[in-house]
Amino acid sequence: MTEHGVAIAGAGPTGLMLAAELALAGVDVAIVERRASQDLAGLRAGGLHSRTIEVLDQRGIADRFLSQGQTHPVVSFHQIPLDISDFPTRHNYLLALWQNHIERILAGWVGELAVPIYRGREVTGFAQDEGGVNVELSDGQRLRAEYLVGCDGGRSQIRKAAGIEFPGWEPTTSWLIAEVEWFEEPEWGFRNDAVGTHAIGKLEDGRRARVVLTEQQVGAASEPTLRDVSEALIAVYGTDYGIHSPTWISRFTDMTRQAAAYRERRVLLAGDAAHVHPPVGGQG
Repeated sequence: MTEHGVAIAGAGPTGLMLAAELALAGVDVAIVERRASQDLAGLRAGGLHSRTIEVLDQRGIADRFLSQGQTHPVVSFHQIPLDISDFPTRHNYLLALWQNHIERILAGWVGELAVPIYRGREVTGFAQDEGGVNVELSDGQRLRAEYLVGCDGGRSQIRKAAGIEFPGWEPTTSWLIAEVEWFEEPEWGFRNDAVGTHAIGKLEDGRRARVVLTEQQVGAASEPTLRDVSEALIAVYGTDYGIHSPTWISRFTDMTRQAAAYRERRVLLAGDAAHVHPPVGGQG
């Protein structure tokens, strides 16, 4: 059985940042990540806020992100533009940078700090005792850690297995989000109607679009399909622009939940595993 001081489930931004902080503090930390590589299906979050960049600057790595993104003096809070160029900080801007780049840079930093990542594996179970946690992985391997931290997202298996309740409010609105190719060039930019705000943006490669559509009714709990996106586009724009070959499709809502506790003995939660909240504009 391999032993570590802390085992982290999930190599997203939260898990990577936590691993780096622990490594800098001299803690023997390891990450378990279900993806075989750091490659991210889709671009997901689109930027970093001022305070996040300040934290990265404190660690001496802000320039790694700044060199890859674009700065903007205006941020959006619930669709209200806010000019932060007069904020008393060296980083008085929003940095536009997709999550796949954010994760790649963080993973490179974590690699420099010699943090092992058990890739292509998931935590399938764990058992706590007075001295630590025995962690079972999907390939049959077992880890022993003093603490286990769930950084595995809003549907956290760690949180569920620890028996931590996740109370909150059910969704009232949902959005479809997808990255697709098209046969007819879409109407770029934002469109507002009685249902809500919709947007279509061209991605870096010039051949794919990112589509965000407010649904007329709260979507089903099942995973959305290309047909769902097509029908939503037709309802808003009168055409689906011949979308095809989706990179990924997802749905998010304004559901708000917070874990009843962030810790159950030697199991802790961080990031979306501990709380989910409605989108309010920029992502960071």
